[in-house]
Amino acid sequence: MDQAPTRIPIACSLTAQDLTDRGAAWRKLLEISLVAADRIPGGIRLSVHPGSAGSLRDLVALERECCPWIRSRLDGSGVTFTAQGAGEAALVEMFSAVPGVRPRESPQ
Repeated sequence: MDQAPTRIPIACSLTAQDLTDRGAAWRKLLEISLVAADRIPGGIRLSVHPGSAGSLRDLVALERECCPWIRSRLDGSGVTFTAQGAGEAALVEMFSAVPGVRPRESPQ
């Protein structure tokens, strides 16, 4: 018998201060090292200068700990973040200040 896929709730385990600190770390990295940011089906793709790959790897590892509902694929100096269902909108909102990541507007 097939089982339904396990749903992971959209939740963050960070305290308010941790969330502020994490956001600051992402902003710092992306302000100085962002090469490209793109919306992709299901999420976003971020690329940084190769010299910042270690910092990117560290932040992705932290995100994996606190937000298991986000799938991440790290490859060198780039990362792809995706999520299912409402998670996609939450993920895009998390990085909405990054040019290229903003939610797509529906045609009028």
